[in-house]
Amino acid sequence: MNKINLNKILLLILGAVFVFIVTVSAIALCTRNAHPGEGLRHEDPLPQSVGATKTAFNHIGQIRAFTKEGEGCPKSVLVLTPWFEYDGNDKAFFEELDRRHISIKNLITKFFSAHTKAELVKLGEENIKKELKAQINATLVLGKISGIYFNDYLFLD
Repeated sequence: MNKINLNKILLLILGAVFVFIVTVSAIALCTRNAHPGEGLRHEDPLPQSVGATKTAFNHIGQIRAFTKEGEGCPKSVLVLTPWFEYDGNDKAFFEELDRRHISIKNLITKFFSAHTKAELVKLGEENIKKELKAQINATLVLGKISGIYFNDYLFLD
């Protein structure tokens, strides 16, 4: 008899919690206080989707970099897999990219290591790409990359 009463009480508590969660969620959605998907990253195109006149250079591979430690912001690990878009008819430029891919990888690692996670989030992925593109193009001689994309861009805490 005691078990049946305890089961009924637990079932009532479970039902009340469920009703509370549904009610709060409905109120948040109706009053526009909830923003589902806010802060999610928009996926970059895949290297295979590059147009006919462009070519993807994806020999950089996966990069793991520690962000800088700041006030109230501990070090964080950032995992990213960059690839570049460039003029596909330029074989000499491909060879330069291939020769310099390790120094480009180091440049990218140093960039992320010089910023805290909060700074990177505030800067935004598009601004990060613009800055990296400018820094990479400044080191190249035979041509310029036209775009930089990330297959992976994850903070590990």
